[in-house]
Amino acid sequence: MSTVDQFASVFNAASQTAFQHQPRVLENALVVTDLEPDAAEKYTESARTFFGTVTGKWETVHGGEFATVKELLNLVESRKPDLIVTYRHLHSEAWRWPYSLGAHLDVLIQESAPPVAILPHPDREGVPERALKNTDSVMAINSHLVGEDALVNQATGLTAIGGTLHLTHVEDDAVFERYLDVISKIPEIDTDVARDTIQEQLLREPAAYIVSCETALREAGVDLKVVQHVTQGHRLEEYRSAIEDHQVDLVVLQGHDEDQLAMNATAYTVAVELRTTPLLIV
Repeated sequence: MSTVDQFASVFNAASQTAFQHQPRVLENALVVTDLEPDAAEKYTESARTFFGTVTGKWETVHGGEFATVKELLNLVESRKPDLIVTYRHLHSEAWRWPYSLGAHLDVLIQESAPPVAILPHPDREGVPERALKNTDSVMAINSHLVGEDALVNQATGLTAIGGTLHLTHVEDDAVFERYLDVISKIPEIDTDVARDTIQEQLLREPAAYIVSCETALREAGVDLKVVQHVTQGHRLEEYRSAIEDHQVDLVVLQGHDEDQLAMNATAYTVAVELRTTPLLIV
């Protein structure tokens, strides 16, 4: 390696992405249900209690107000909420099977500008006792957390005062091993050195970013505790373990990739698998 390359490597390794705190306030919420009016209003009260940081106007959509996806999108457009709260498989019995989110929700997440909260279905059994009480424990998850200021700011804004914000970054071990397998076939590269140094750098960057989040929030006077979860493993299992171990009330996920129509793969997988955990797709 040339001296110039060495200098560039040292410079790049020292360069870090710092979090910028920009408070995000959600004032008006729209709760979308397929319930009868009285039951729909009761569901809205439960959602309002849960999202205690959303203190503006709350409106309710009951099942008789829409049937098709187009009708639902028109309702959302006319109400112009800052937050949409709903659940899987509106106007469908398919919520009983753990395979999808349903047509209404799939399209709503992709087409709507406001973030979409996915709460457990009102008829769902097995919901933890702690669910929908408050947002004392909020977790932000993304396949690449570094630089995701908007995601962290949204999670921060929904964490109850004095609560805990969990910032999570999991390097996929299967992907890592695939690249290490390729490196092991290149004689010029020491495989053991590559394993240790690459792994260290992959985990160092998100850890440093989370430290910058904690510093910026503390300097801004935000009253919450920041806990970092930076590791390598099977992503879904690591997410599931962290959520259960720390009794997370709400998981915040980045739902959109700029270069594709479909929902972010990480967000979709978590949304389908974790059916009793409240989620927010931003």
